[in-house]
Amino acid sequence: MRRIIAIVIAKIVITLAKLMGHGGSNIGGELALRICPDILAWFGSQVKEKIILVTGTNGKTCTNNMIYSIIRQSGHTCVCNKLGANLDSGLISAFINSSNLTGRIDADYASLEVDEASLTKVMAQLKPNIIVFTNLFRDQLDRYSEIDAILDKIKASLEKAQDAVLLINSDEPSLVSLGCSVAHTKYYYGIETQIDMGSMDLAKDNVFCKLCGERLDYAHYFYGQLGHYTCTKCHFNRPIPDFKAFLQDFEHKRELTVIGSNGFKVVRDFNTNDTYSIYNTLAAISVGALLGNTAEIVERGLENYRPQVGRMERFYIGKPITLNLAKNPVGFNESMKIVRQDMRSKVVAIGVNDLPQDGRDVSWLWDTNFEILLEIDDTIVNYTVFGRRRYDMALRLKYAGIDESKLTISETNEDAIDNVVNTRSDAAYILLNYSLLFETQKILKGRNEDVKTDSVPSVS
Repeated sequence: MRRIIAIVIAKIVITLAKLMGHGGSNIGGELALRICPDILAWFGSQVKEKIILVTGTNGKTCTNNMIYSIIRQSGHTCVCNKLGANLDSGLISAFINSSNLTGRIDADYASLEVDEASLTKVMAQLKPNIIVFTNLFRDQLDRYSEIDAILDKIKASLEKAQDAVLLINSDEPSLVSLGCSVAHTKYYYGIETQIDMGSMDLAKDNVFCKLCGERLDYAHYFYGQLGHYTCTKCHFNRPIPDFKAFLQDFEHKRELTVIGSNGFKVVRDFNTNDTYSIYNTLAAISVGALLGNTAEIVERGLENYRPQVGRMERFYIGKPITLNLAKNPVGFNESMKIVRQDMRSKVVAIGVNDLPQDGRDVSWLWDTNFEILLEIDDTIVNYTVFGRRRYDMALRLKYAGIDESKLTISETNEDAIDNVVNTRSDAAYILLNYSLLFETQKILKGRNEDVKTDSVPSVS
């Protein structure tokens, strides 16, 4: 009876939240969890085939939604937390949205994005069949601490799921070291082509061997700590991927070819400016193959995939405006690399909040290379900063060396968007962290002049 009461109340609250213009992706699950603490385990027990968890710092939402699209293309039903609500309450809300009033679901699969710091709590309730690891970067230090602490928590959580298959990014040495320390069945995915992702001159973090402490030797470097590496002291090195990505650039496109075993081969076209979403796509393709799908089904599933709110989302309000979620140094660096490739005159707006979902500690602003924007400063007519930590952001830009006469400090989201729209330029970019995303997207959507605007995959 508690379960039914929890589900009915949660469904009512989710509906009211949506009517009020909110996503409702967490609050219903929070209430249901308080009323019925074991509700997530009960929902998970109803999944007929497999439960897939996607975790890591960046790329979870896009990767998870691509996996969902592939599963749906294969003709199966699937529960998915599409909006990226990745705490236990968000997962519960996703199940509630897919259930009837008695809590029954008809799901062959569940594909669920999980916050890396919440993995232990989630896996106490769910028994995953496949766990996908994207990457681990420094993020929200007040919540996650350093990467080594997160690795320890993940390793402890894996003890509760000895039968889970792990899919690991072979270009990510921290995650590969995790794979070396557990006895689970493991598959690896990685990029073979040594392309320049525009990060050669950026600071590298977490590039020391987790086994012996020696600095890793990189034969090639993509971004963050991702690349082709080896330890010259203990001979820890990048494993040969089971799913290999090869890239070829043409004049107006970039072609991705993913090769697995038994003749599995998927070919996808990318925008030439797109780099970091290659890993998201590669991970999703790898899961599609592990689930036994043909290359044709995987390709059609990716064709039907549509990114979620604020993932390189495009609007037109007197000019093209691109909205992108970025929540840590690597995310902001990768977003600014895309801005750097646009030589039109532009406004760059940056929004930073410090609510719990963002992380209270904003010292990461000083680990972010905002100096990237100086390389195209002559094309940037205005820098707009907004959010609760707008003055911290303004100070960071000042120390980066921008011309203060170009800087506008906006009190509200609405003021920031007004400034972006009213400042004469050919384009605009709005980069912001999580708690600013939905209100900003709602304002932009309400003023959007082009119903055909779309989005492309993103790092988030």
